[in-house]
Amino acid sequence: MENHIFLKMIDEIEACLEHELYMSALMLALTIPDICGKAEYPHAKYIVARYTGWYNQYMEQYHKGASAYDVDLPYLSGEVVYNLRNSIFHSGNPNIDCTKVQQEECKIDQFELHFGKSLLGDTSAVSYGAGMKIVERRYEVNVYLLCSRLCSKAREYYADNTEKFDFFNYSIQYYDA
Repeated sequence: MENHIFLKMIDEIEACLEHELYMSALMLALTIPDICGKAEYPHAKYIVARYTGWYNQYMEQYHKGASAYDVDLPYLSGEVVYNLRNSIFHSGNPNIDCTKVQQEECKIDQFELHFGKSLLGDTSAVSYGAGMKIVERRYEVNVYLLCSRLCSKAREYYADNTEKFDFFNYSIQYYDA
């Protein structure tokens, strides 16, 4: 496999994680569904459709509960991750705007990012009030784990779909100082 610029980006995300540059890693990792979504859905009219489509197809399995008891628990859907991406890139805010999330179970009231090299999974919680009415949804994201999973899935996706990355029509030259 050639040393494609996309693979170089993944290497740099992993280097950021190794050097505890979690916000930099997260910001670059949030471009992975953009890039892979363009490869998977090159004719999709809207970026959000490509982004969430790829994320939901390849990443949602790590976040959505498989149990009937998980029905009310929020999870890191493509829509939530796209919302986080937009919030970070367009306003520098590493949070989500739940008013822009359409999926009811993912309208997260309390959203937190956790930095560190822990491999503990994300935490999802629901608080109920009278009549079992949901009063709060909480989600805590392990940034190290999210970035690592995005990198791993992106490498796998690239290896299986190299021909779809023909839209990279430039090269970058590296020179030592």
